Amino acid sequence: MRKTLLLAVIAVIIAASFSISQANVLEGRFGYFNPVGVTGNGNIIFGASYGKGIDQMVSVSLGFDYFGKTFEEKVTVDTDTTIIGTTMTKVLYKHTVRYLPLFASISLAFPIDFAIKPYAGLDLGYGLGSVSYSYNDTLASSTIDAGPDDGWYSGFGWRVRAGGKIKLGYSSAFVIQAMYNGNTISREEESGYKRELDMSGIGFGVALELSGF
Repeated sequence: MRKTLLLAVIAVIIAASFSISQANVLEGRFGYFNPVGVTGNGNIIFGASYGKGIDQMVSVSLGFDYFGKTFEEKVTVDTDTTIIGTTMTKVLYKHTVRYLPLFASISLAFPIDFAIKPYAGLDLGYGLGSVSYSYNDTLASSTIDAGPDDGWYSGFGWRVRAGGKIKLGYSSAFVIQAMYNGNTISREEESGYKRELDMSGIGFGVALELSGF
């Protein structure tokens, strides 16, 4: 029931994005995202969206983001015990997490006459993710504890956004925003089990918005 409702809302936003004969809105963004299911600190996230302005307050759009992070498993090959004390290391393998959320969005600009105009938004969509290992050593991969988590993941998700827009010109604006991404992606395992990767987390960034073209 929840997935059906989510799909219905996404379908309405998609239809509105292509049928409304109002000004086009294009946004490119860049920021930082720290998902719960990825070890350590977060990393860079970037993306873009395209849509329509229904009026001066409401706009709808379709968009995507990309997030990736790579970890390295290293081993110490040799340690120099001289006064300088240099250390040699070797990378056994690289462990990479990639995440691509696709979403339909609705944004609301508040009618407040400030230099920075506040806004809020809601995104609904589908997240795709992958976990992979790249071996850089002649050691057989079976002898390295890579874990059973490598593969493809997917799942429905949502996101809430809030921030401010600074007008640059007649049809451009600089955007500052913070967001919370709610998306747990998963894949089916044997015997009916499901393996999950929690990509929920907080992010923030900046964007350039072009409109009226």
